[in-house]
Amino acid sequence: MSSRRHVKKTEEKTDINISPMIDMVFILLIFFIVTTVFVEEEGLDVDKPTPQPPEDQDDDDRDPVMFRLTSNNQVVHEGEMVPLGRIELIVRNALSQQRVPVILQVESGALSGLMVQVMDRAKLGGAQIISVTQTN
Repeated sequence: MSSRRHVKKTEEKTDINISPMIDMVFILLIFFIVTTVFVEEEGLDVDKPTPQPPEDQDDDDRDPVMFRLTSNNQVVHEGEMVPLGRIELIVRNALSQQRVPVILQVESGALSGLMVQVMDRAKLGGAQIISVTQTN
């Protein structure tokens, strides 16, 4: 016995036409591409000042108060580690003699939250000019 089915001359061989299905898939693809909403991540806009040459100042001998924020999240002032509680006192003592800027040197990899905490403590100490620079 043969398991094959023999096609009689009266029967026609039929094929499934898939071109309408392909057209429909392309139309759906175009529809989904056009209607897709792309997500924009929100972040903080940072307005970075453009570098300018320093202005002529009357007090050329004034040294800024500098804090270095290391990549392992420590605050260093004049070569020694400083706890967050002492920043306000250091800034207040420096500003009692003359008005000086506070400069934060932030290493890449330092937490931005630590930088904000140091800025807040410096403002509590009376700092009005705070600059942030990045170091490697």
